[in-house]
Amino acid sequence: MSIRDEVKEQQDKMKDKDFKEKWDYFWEYYKFHVLTAVVALIFIISGIKNIIMEKDVYLSAILLNSTPTSLEDTIGDDFLAYAGVDTSKYDCAIDTAGVINKDNIDEITVATSQKITAHIAAEELDIFGADFNYFFQYAGQDVFLDLSTIYSEKELEDMKDDILYVDKAYIEYIASDEYQEYLTSGKYDENNKYAVMCAEADKTGSYTKLPIEEMKNPVPVGIIINNSKAYEKAGLYSGKTPVVGIIANSKRTDAAKKFIEFIRTE
Repeated sequence: MSIRDEVKEQQDKMKDKDFKEKWDYFWEYYKFHVLTAVVALIFIISGIKNIIMEKDVYLSAILLNSTPTSLEDTIGDDFLAYAGVDTSKYDCAIDTAGVINKDNIDEITVATSQKITAHIAAEELDIFGADFNYFFQYAGQDVFLDLSTIYSEKELEDMKDDILYVDKAYIEYIASDEYQEYLTSGKYDENNKYAVMCAEADKTGSYTKLPIEEMKNPVPVGIIINNSKAYEKAGLYSGKTPVVGIIANSKRTDAAKKFIEFIRTE
C-alpha cells in the first residue's frame, strides 16, 4: 500500500469520529512532530527577536573584585544617562561579578581569569578596573593603553596625583626569558630591581609602586579613583581605592574616556 493510500485509509477511519477521538488520534501519532515544530518555531522567533532587538555596544567594562551589591546594575544605566546615549540603540556591559583570589585558586578565580583573557583577545573589552595589586598584575602584562596617546598634556597634568605609572622596563622584564626562568626555577638576579619586585610580589601578593623618578621609562596606564559617587551609589569598591585603565586594543576609547570622567566626577 502506498503512503497516499495509507493516509486515505486513516482519514476514512476517522471520518465519523467526534472531535475528542480525532484529537486523541492526531496527538498519538503526530505529537513528536508537533513538539519538534514548536521548539523550532520558538528558536526561530527568538533568533529574529534578538536580531531586531540587538543593540550596539557603547562600552564594555570589567570591574574586578568590586564587591557587587544588588545595586550594581545601576552604574551602567547611570553612565548611559550621563553620556547622553540613545538607549534604544546602544547598551553597555559592565561586569561587576568577576572575582580573583590568588590565595584561593577556585573555579570562580579560574573562570574570571579566563573571561578577562578571552575578552581582551577578542578585542571586546574597553575598561578594566581593580584594586591596585590586581591592576598592577595586569599592567605588567602590557594590556593597557598608554594614556598619553588619548589625553592631552593638560588633561594628564590635571590628573597627575591620580595617575598610576608603570615602568616599561618592568613590562619588558615580565616578557623576558629571564622572568620565565625565574618562574621555573625560583631563582632571580637580586641586582635586578624588577626581578626583586616580582619575587617580592609573589611572596606577599603586593606590588611595589616605584616613584616615577626611579623609573627608566614611565608610562601612564591607570587612573586611581578616589571617592567616586558613582561607585558608592552602586556599592562598588567599598573601603578600597581602585584603579581603572583602558585596554590597549579597545575600539571605543572615546566611550572609555567618558566612563572614566563619569566615575571621577559623579
